[in-house]
Amino acid sequence: MERFLSRCAEYIFNSHKNELHEICLVFPNRRAGVFFNDYLQKQLSAPVIGPKIITVNEFISDYSPLHQGEKLQLISILYEIFQKHTRTSESFDDFYFWGEVLLTDFNDIDNYLVNAKDLFTNLADLKEIEGLFDYLTPEQKAAIERFWGSLAGTGQKAHHEKFISIWQKLYPVYSDFKKYLQAKQLAYSGMISREVIEKFQVEEPYFEFKKYYIVGLNALNNCEKTFFNLLKKKQLVAFLWDYDRFYLDDKINNAGRFIRENLKQFPPPEDFNLNITPFLEKKNIKLVAVSSNYGQAQGIPKFLKEIKAGFKKEFDNTAVVLADESLLYPALGAIPDDFGTVNVTMGYPVKNSVVYGFILLLINLLKNKRIDENGKPVMYHRFVTDILNHQLLGNIETEKTAEFLENLKEKNRITVPVGEIDFSTLHRLIFQLPEKVENYSRWFLEILGSFYEIVKSNETENQLLAELIFSIYQAIEKLGSVVSDLVETQKREISNAVYFRLFGQYLGQVSVAFEGEPLSGMQVLGILETRCLDFENLVILGLNENKWPRKFTAPSFIPYNLRKGFGLPDIDEQDAMYAYYFYRLLQRAKNVTATYNTLKDGIGRGELSRFGFQLLYDSGLEVQKTTLDFKFSNEPVPPIEVQNSTEKAGLLLDRISNEKPLSPTAINTWLQCRLRFYFRYILQLPEPDEMKDEIDSPVFGSIFHEVIENLYKPFEGRVINKIDLEKIRKNRILIENEIRKAIGKHYFRQKNPSEKTAKLEGKTILIYENTKTFVRRVLEIDEEQAPFQLVTLEGDFSATLDVSVDGKQLPVRIGGKIDRVDRINDKLRIIDYKTGNVESFSFKEVEELFEKDNEKPKKEILQALIYCLAYKENTRETSDLKPAIYSLRELFKGNFAPEIKRNFQPFSFQEIEGEFTEQLSHLIVEIFSGSGRFYQTPHEKFCQYCPYNKICQRY
Repeated sequence: MERFLSRCAEYIFNSHKNELHEICLVFPNRRAGVFFNDYLQKQLSAPVIGPKIITVNEFISDYSPLHQGEKLQLISILYEIFQKHTRTSESFDDFYFWGEVLLTDFNDIDNYLVNAKDLFTNLADLKEIEGLFDYLTPEQKAAIERFWGSLAGTGQKAHHEKFISIWQKLYPVYSDFKKYLQAKQLAYSGMISREVIEKFQVEEPYFEFKKYYIVGLNALNNCEKTFFNLLKKKQLVAFLWDYDRFYLDDKINNAGRFIRENLKQFPPPEDFNLNITPFLEKKNIKLVAVSSNYGQAQGIPKFLKEIKAGFKKEFDNTAVVLADESLLYPALGAIPDDFGTVNVTMGYPVKNSVVYGFILLLINLLKNKRIDENGKPVMYHRFVTDILNHQLLGNIETEKTAEFLENLKEKNRITVPVGEIDFSTLHRLIFQLPEKVENYSRWFLEILGSFYEIVKSNETENQLLAELIFSIYQAIEKLGSVVSDLVETQKREISNAVYFRLFGQYLGQVSVAFEGEPLSGMQVLGILETRCLDFENLVILGLNENKWPRKFTAPSFIPYNLRKGFGLPDIDEQDAMYAYYFYRLLQRAKNVTATYNTLKDGIGRGELSRFGFQLLYDSGLEVQKTTLDFKFSNEPVPPIEVQNSTEKAGLLLDRISNEKPLSPTAINTWLQCRLRFYFRYILQLPEPDEMKDEIDSPVFGSIFHEVIENLYKPFEGRVINKIDLEKIRKNRILIENEIRKAIGKHYFRQKNPSEKTAKLEGKTILIYENTKTFVRRVLEIDEEQAPFQLVTLEGDFSATLDVSVDGKQLPVRIGGKIDRVDRINDKLRIIDYKTGNVESFSFKEVEELFEKDNEKPKKEILQALIYCLAYKENTRETSDLKPAIYSLRELFKGNFAPEIKRNFQPFSFQEIEGEFTEQLSHLIVEIFSGSGRFYQTPHEKFCQYCPYNKICQRY
């Protein structure tokens, strides 16, 4: 199989056998030069001094004395000049994004040798186009007319006027910006190229080598074309283009767009013989649809198995090309060991590393630091716990860390004073946050330096981790130097937003190179690294429309039609470049498997790239379209069942006493899910104690109960009148203080809460206001019913049921805490406050309250009736007992009626006492019989908030 670089090496060697050291080769990237060198060595029979190999960017910039400035430095200078010309009051932070856009536009203007003065002219009169731009083609003039004509036709709207006013000032900004940079010997890349071209137009250029070869380039900007023309006039250059007739002759196919222009302007040597029709030779091409992004990598083993007979462990035999570079690690994991060495050209991006993840957590600290009322820095607990639980700190003062984290959880401390975290020198360093942005880099470097020393001192040194820390250290050190220089020399204030934007840009491009021999084994490459390279066998991962071609285009201040009119690059040029990369890569390959993801997620549309469709319908090649299916064994989690026994029942019975009766909650749990009953009341498994970022339903219920009890407590055992309730309702300070104390006790878990110690913020304030609303509504409702006697609040009551289990009489105590008992008109109300949802306030028959595994159990009614039974036995009360539920969700409805009804009619507990006691006794016998089994509820919706759902794995 012929390879382009191999053919170039043969041609150049035959042309310069004894003078290789006198020629220079220009490639699109360094990897092409590495491959070329190997092909050239195969032509040699004795040692020689080789040719100079250079990239096209280095080729031109080497002739300029200017130095490329750092982006932050350039944008800061641009801001000063922009501010001078536009008189804008915009801050540097606000300008930074537009500064990036303008810098990119200026770079394009210079790379394409555009007359900036003409570009930034306001063409109010379209007739001026013919006179001013006689050097442009008719198509370019038409594009310019379309823009200015559309702007004029819409009328002088405010935003149009603003655009024109800024547009007219961009040339002075551009001009002064370049003059300033020139004086400082600074530049951006396009300015360097233009400076070289303009210098060579007034002075005779000196070229070091006898011959230059331009190898395998595609899209050329105007600076490159002009520079190459200088070489061409001196007959010092030869151009070796790589292309195929298939897309060269097809004017519709964008892949040949730039090559068609290049062949006309810079034809190759007549004696350079290259097969330019390999694309239509027989190929084995498969397009594989995969319903998973990372699952695409599983196409690699299948492909390698198919080509195993022809597989060679040579660097130019087989390649895995990643259109989606996030598939690097799945791809590496999928390559079978028996296929030998793998050379990864892309490196390990530090942004995917554990060190970068830790750095992001540090950034969270900087972004979210706050100062409390005592002037001390505090932090939201999650930002602190994420740092302390991170694996990089895993072996440093573990006992102190665990104790501190347990304390946070126990006291539900939402905000943490960072000064408390002083477990070690490293911990103190991490949580001593710098105040000024210019000190951020030094802080990061000190932390990374400490980690590096720890890793290096470890007996089992993690080499990759050390390299990652070192690479990130270097990038941050460079950023810190640029920021410090800007602050000191230009007196510029850098904000958090700008610093962290730069931080992401500096570190986003850093990677740690994999060790390996680049000229051996299978190659794993990105799209741009495939330029000039040819492989017999190809696997392309991620051939989706948004991956190849890439859809990202840099924002521009120059409108599309003006870019078109002045020959500046746009989205069409980008598409043409990626089309060329695709077709050129495939043209000499024999076996090609390309996978694409069919899932539609985020911006991914799950669509095959346009190039894939072109292969299917427009290439004339036989292309097989298949799918990669995965066989999943998705066996359901087996149900959990536990056999009951007299021993288990005995454990429960032993725990029941007058002080700890069997509660209505336990009885309802038995009816709803026996396995949960087993975990909670037999095994006594503790429920997970977690930090609560906000007040959940159970905590809110505790807060509400506490507030109502404290407000009503002074009237317990007395008659409470309207005026008493009115005074409480109007006493805003009293209500608010009680709510604050309750929040301190139940949410912040303070031992001695007061209204001053509970600091409210965020959602806690919303809960605080909601509680206040509900409390006042309860007071209003009770005010309407007053006077009434407040018999008791939060009283403990229980009753004994004598039941026969296996021939033995067992006294079982049942009961609990009754929220409130009051007397109205010789009727006692047994009231239960409910802050959650209450399914029903009415029942038909007593037996329906004891139905097992009911999807909509009437557990609140059952609980209220158990309280009635317990109260009646404790007090020997003879008055009618009325069970009632104060449901907070019902308080604001008209005709609020808390009393529970039977068949939608009022009733007293005494009317159903006998039947209720009998049904309850049967249930108690069942619980303590030791027979049957503990099984899961058939209704999985109940598992959502169950504290034991991780055991059952049902939700």
